[in-house]
Amino acid sequence: MQHCNHSSLVFPKVHPLPQALGSPRLRSDVLLQIQSDPDAYSAFRALSVQEQEAFLGFCMGERGLKVAYDPFFKHIFNPELHPERLNRLLSSILEQPATVMKVLPTERRLVSEGSSLIIMDILVQLADGRLVNVEMQRIGYDFPIERGFCYGADLLVRQYDVAKQDQGKYFSYHSIKPVYVIVLMEESPGLFHQFPSEYIHRSRFLFNTGLEMESLLNFIYIPLDIFRGIYHNKSKELDVLLTELDAWMYFLSSDEPADILRITKAYPFFQELYQDIITFRFNPKELIAMYSEALRIMDENTVHYMIDELKAKLSRKDSELSQKDSELSRKDSELSQKDSEIESLRMQLAKYEKQEP
Repeated sequence: MQHCNHSSLVFPKVHPLPQALGSPRLRSDVLLQIQSDPDAYSAFRALSVQEQEAFLGFCMGERGLKVAYDPFFKHIFNPELHPERLNRLLSSILEQPATVMKVLPTERRLVSEGSSLIIMDILVQLADGRLVNVEMQRIGYDFPIERGFCYGADLLVRQYDVAKQDQGKYFSYHSIKPVYVIVLMEESPGLFHQFPSEYIHRSRFLFNTGLEMESLLNFIYIPLDIFRGIYHNKSKELDVLLTELDAWMYFLSSDEPADILRITKAYPFFQELYQDIITFRFNPKELIAMYSEALRIMDENTVHYMIDELKAKLSRKDSELSQKDSELSRKDSELSQKDSEIESLRMQLAKYEKQEP
């Protein structure tokens, strides 16, 4: 894996409050501001104690905000308002220049009868025609490649439908551009923990003979929890090389002041992103609404995840039971056959006994 930009950092023993978090505020002042708006205060009280503390910590300037939360992720990376941000993120992940040309609707027709709508976080078309879906998952699915193929196939069908309609009888498969499914997971499933020293996985299209071709369908999986594990030990070193891709991973996965200080010192570009975030500190009503929405989406996604997991477990159990039933049926058949053989031997023995002088 190649990285382009490097910067040497020295980590102080005590991290000062990063400028990106703004000036500190008193807890009492923050609470008074929240309480002055009945709707905001009601929403605040509905949060768990842990969530309230995280919310207050951000408003006080003691920590950052979880950018991985869906509403904040979409706010920061809105391609229509800040195309350069998504351009830089995608260029770092794809390891090649990426320029967002337009945003595509995320709602899609049914993939099959009775299935649910495919909803994607951010779907964009690059200047060279490639389609990229960026998805942030709070909890990574245990069947990532199956789900990824469904999303990727949908992107290819989108292109095919448009190209067939536009080109008519002159349609050529050469007009179909590669598509990318990028999945960032805050908590990744066990499959990825088999590779504890790797935090980014890129697909390749390779035949058993060694023949390799460029694939139209490409997957990039990024387990952020593994990234944090890798750099947890490195952060104890005095001098650490931080690539821009590493900085993006810190930005997406950490709200710790020390990590914010690292990436803003290495790449001042991130100051603008954090300044965009801290404006929420002074508008608690909007912030609490987005925060509550983020938690609601997380809860819904967790429910959907648990349902999918239970369905998968039930399917595996049904398959195991079916296999055991087949084995029992086979054994019953074998026992029945052996009983028939024993009975036949007994009949032969009785016949010979009668013939014995």
